[in-house]
Amino acid sequence: MKLSRLVAFSTLGLAALAAMGCYGGNSTADTQAAVLLTVDLRSAPADIDMSLVSDVTVSQMTITSQSKVPGMTLSQQQDVILREWVVTCTRSDGGTVTSRQWRNFENVSVPANGSATLQNYRIFPGEYFRETPLAQLFPENGGYDAETGKRNVRQALRVDIYGTTLGGERVVASFPINLNFFYGSY
Repeated sequence: MKLSRLVAFSTLGLAALAAMGCYGGNSTADTQAAVLLTVDLRSAPADIDMSLVSDVTVSQMTITSQSKVPGMTLSQQQDVILREWVVTCTRSDGGTVTSRQWRNFENVSVPANGSATLQNYRIFPGEYFRETPLAQLFPENGGYDAETGKRNVRQALRVDIYGTTLGGERVVASFPINLNFFYGSY
């Protein structure tokens, strides 16, 4: 075999291994269970007035479990216990500085082929209002975002919820929420 072919095949092999290593971060790859979770937000906040320093909550959220295979019978072994909630922010207004990632550890049980409804569930801590980039919006800090020059900061939140079935299989559910942070009126 020529050296150039050997180099090409080696490069392809390394690329394939790297791709497989990256695949582990995909939530579908992390979900081994026979169930699929969906999240329904009945009333999610959109505009957040930071002058009322308090946690950002979703007034009602329903998490539903269903079989990945239509018609498949599920047992109690497919009941899910969600344990870790990870909220990651990205800017949706042209800015680049985001609020830091937030992790919340709270157990929520979702029966197989059933649902769990959460009321006033915290998705973003109020103490983050005093951190970059949101702190810039307070009057004592200038009242506007230095990156965009605007009196508001728009962030897209991605909420990833990790758990396991009673049978020990991993389950992941994800959903987005878009928030517009401002102080007073903007």
